[in-house]
Amino acid sequence: MSTALTVILGIHYHLPNGSDTSTFERIYMERIRPVLTNLYKFPKVSAILHFSGSLWYWIERNHGELLMLTEDMVKRKQLELLSGGFYEPLMPIISHNDRLGHIEMLTTYLRKHFGKRTQGCYLPELAWESSMPSVLSSCNIAYAFLDESCFFDAGLKEKDLYKPYISEDKGKLVTVFPVSKHLAFGLEKNTNAMLEYLLAGSEGSDKIVSVFPSCFNCGSMDDAAIFSFLSKLSAYENKIDFSLPSKLIKNLSSRQKIYFPQKAVKNFLIEYPGTNHLYAKMVFVRALIDQMRGDKICKQRAYEELWKAQDYDLYCGSQCGTANQAVIRSAAYKALLDAENMARGCTNFMPSLIAFDFNFDGVSEYMFQCEDINCFISSTGAGIFELDYLSRSWNYAAASLDGKCYSFRDMLAPPDFSYAHAVRKDNSGARLCGDECYEMRSMDRQRCNLHFRLPTAAGGGNFSDIEIEKIFNIKKNTISVTYCITNRGKTENEFIFIPELNMFFSDSSKNNLRIYSYSKYESFSNHSEKMTASPIEGVNGLTVSDAAAIDFQDIRNEVIINLSADTAFDAWIFFESLDKGFNTNNSDCRLARILARKRLKLAENSAYSIRFNLAFISAPTPGQYRL
Repeated sequence: MSTALTVILGIHYHLPNGSDTSTFERIYMERIRPVLTNLYKFPKVSAILHFSGSLWYWIERNHGELLMLTEDMVKRKQLELLSGGFYEPLMPIISHNDRLGHIEMLTTYLRKHFGKRTQGCYLPELAWESSMPSVLSSCNIAYAFLDESCFFDAGLKEKDLYKPYISEDKGKLVTVFPVSKHLAFGLEKNTNAMLEYLLAGSEGSDKIVSVFPSCFNCGSMDDAAIFSFLSKLSAYENKIDFSLPSKLIKNLSSRQKIYFPQKAVKNFLIEYPGTNHLYAKMVFVRALIDQMRGDKICKQRAYEELWKAQDYDLYCGSQCGTANQAVIRSAAYKALLDAENMARGCTNFMPSLIAFDFNFDGVSEYMFQCEDINCFISSTGAGIFELDYLSRSWNYAAASLDGKCYSFRDMLAPPDFSYAHAVRKDNSGARLCGDECYEMRSMDRQRCNLHFRLPTAAGGGNFSDIEIEKIFNIKKNTISVTYCITNRGKTENEFIFIPELNMFFSDSSKNNLRIYSYSKYESFSNHSEKMTASPIEGVNGLTVSDAAAIDFQDIRNEVIINLSADTAFDAWIFFESLDKGFNTNNSDCRLARILARKRLKLAENSAYSIRFNLAFISAPTPGQYRL
């Protein structure tokens, strides 16, 4: 068929690694199945299809009938499958070798299941980087799709976007099709009118239009609406060629070359410190894997775990609304820690304390690495911003997008600071030591000792005469933090000293997290049944008084986290729902805010010392817990 207008119809779906089964099933039933089963009824309407590897895996295991349907449409040349990053990575932020690995992994998967090597590639978020032509060419990818905004940035006008171009890097070429968002929107709103508009404008010239209608993946159309949309397209089959890209590029005699300007894709790392921590961890783990020697199979498995943590959904959001959910972030950290464990197994690992600019801010962070725990400390606040329990590949500081999921983040609060202030995060009148920069006094690598000092505040302010010495020490699976708090003022100072711990748990319900406290007289309290909703903001919380230790039994991770001190302390414990704010009804991923408290009254130049210990104790079964 020879027509002046060619339409490339694109379908794209992705669900990030770590999404729960119910989410996969819902997206499949509400969006994927209706689109493909209805498309099958219109054999003259061809389309390109891209699923991420994590989605293909799930479909293969749960809905094999869709693989058969897809294979049938591929054989009758109605569908053309696109390769891309297996775990849908944001290509500009990962290394050259990782890009190759992702694309080859998905290309190999599609070839094994459908018997044909793909020629095209879908780029997550349609994001581009100047070296992509050489990457795609190395993977035998002939064409890719790119958002029309990139073409506008390169100086083209809308009238220029009805044909593909070629782009080059290091002598390697790839064909690039512009993807029009506004034309896709027009097709969804008024299909017939938009098709007539395109036909009228194609007289005397051959036009190629590439669209990925959002109605396919946003759930805005039910089964009947999708059928109606495809029937309207099919009605134009004699006027419009619904063609496949592999067929088009064979018949294109010449293509204009274009170079795309580089965009500052990484700006989100500045906006979201927690995302920057994840990115830094990904870079750090890759360096560890690169050093692996000997076991090539183990090394490849480690890279595949690493790739799971490069999903663009972790950085830029998702079509399914799962952007930066705590469960997705924890799955990414689990993959990174699994990879780190593999790397350790292939090297002569030794416990260490190192200073290193981990998060690329120009200032060194401090990393304790032990057999079973990692503890990463920032000089800002001298707090722990990553706390890994390696036996279960779990980061207890993984959850926070704003980067404030710290442990031992300190505050000096006025004497009237109350439970209500803590729940509302009302810190008026307090000195937020966790936001101040501590001086690093000394670092003893042999003894795994790290000594910080927070000086008095020269400019005045709340409790500005208070100086804090803070010493970290790690032995085996116990982190010790010793405080020496000194009043450098000329008058007596009364305040509440609050070191806050933020711990991320996969489920804070009593079936998965149990809380116990002990007094100095070894009296025992089980708080698991005593979590009550406060009338203040409705938050779940409890108060512990005069405790020598508090145990958090994380049943899912088979560990007891024991917080103890060398003198009795009080504590408030609250649970914050990470995706929905404070919530009392859901037992999803929660952030536990643990506010230890000591009321102090210090005379001029007097000091007070206290040592907290945070120990990780393996607890394989609930029955082994002491009662």
